[in-house]
Amino acid sequence: MAIINGERVTMNTNYKIKNLLKNINDLDLNFEKVKIQELVKGLTNESYMLVFEKFILVLRINNINSDDLGINRMHEAHILEKLKSKPFAQNTIYIDKNYRFILYEYIEGNSIDFKKLNDVDKKKLIELINSYQEIKLELPKFNYFDHINKYWQKIRKSNNINSQKERKIEKFLSDLNNFQKSNWPKLLTHHDLEKNILATKNGYKIIDWEYAANGYYNFDRHSLKLINNNKMISNLIKNMNSFWFEINKIS
Repeated sequence: MAIINGERVTMNTNYKIKNLLKNINDLDLNFEKVKIQELVKGLTNESYMLVFEKFILVLRINNINSDDLGINRMHEAHILEKLKSKPFAQNTIYIDKNYRFILYEYIEGNSIDFKKLNDVDKKKLIELINSYQEIKLELPKFNYFDHINKYWQKIRKSNNINSQKERKIEKFLSDLNNFQKSNWPKLLTHHDLEKNILATKNGYKIIDWEYAANGYYNFDRHSLKLINNNKMISNLIKNMNSFWFEINKIS
């Protein structure tokens, strides 16, 4: 994770963050003495590094348009609770009861170049996915059709879509609706894995579980190109990513 200019945040941001955190009574932390640095801005949320004397935390301030982005903060909190103490997941310190922000441990690591993976690396990633999919969720089957269709309706209202593209998307949505109604296995699925695996001295770590859900069991394997045996899922991943970037522009 990089720091913008390597500098502390402005006084206004400093005040905003300390004001946000001042009423947390469940943690024995002195926020008055913390050093605050802004992490490279993500496309969904604001993130800051909180540097204490002996440890570092990350504060993520959630996007106020989470619903538009298809994020269910209650489901995220349930999943993070299930991930507690798992060696591959970030350690969650505190979740705001109103889901405005979350505090978690800072993980030092590097992004993965998936084009340079060897067979051993791929095997480790498959084992990683197998590990978190052993976790059972008390959540409904994720509805890919509703998720994508919600994106699509917002994009149609905000952009001039040519008729050829519209017909293509409508055909995809019809196929996706049929897929959604089929009886596919549902397991814990990250849904944004490629950008959120870090290589650390203690092995792979997965961060940012906000899009995770009880999803299609092989979605994450497809997204990392560990397998490529389902055209429907490949098209789903392609359209989810494309629509997500479009929604971010207009949200």
